[in-house]
Amino acid sequence: MRTLFLALATTFFASSVMAADIANNLKLDTDIVTTHLWDKETTAMTINPELIYDTGLAYNTKITLGTKLNLWDNTNKIMIDDELDHLPVFDFGISAFPLDDLELELSTAYDFETDTRSDIKLTATFSF
Repeated sequence: MRTLFLALATTFFASSVMAADIANNLKLDTDIVTTHLWDKETTAMTINPELIYDTGLAYNTKITLGTKLNLWDNTNKIMIDDELDHLPVFDFGISAFPLDDLELELSTAYDFETDTRSDIKLTATFSF
């Protein structure tokens, strides 16, 4: 239980200092996500940096490039150094909001280790 609280405290502290505007239309948005599986008694922490480019076009259209890195877990401890042993997987996306409550997103991922692209997804999300 102490591990979970330590991980959550780190997440809250780190998430408050991770966003940065790089240029007028470009920003770095980073999430640190802590997940605790209660039944398995495991806790893991990942860091998800994402570059977001605001195109300035209609419908609040944005282009994103991000990845997910394993940071820490309670069995292997610090894992970020393992991320340097393989090539990254990058997530690419473009999203638009033609209506305030409708988001359209086109996304895919590319694994540089295996030189493969994942399926291209078109997602429509209606929020009410």
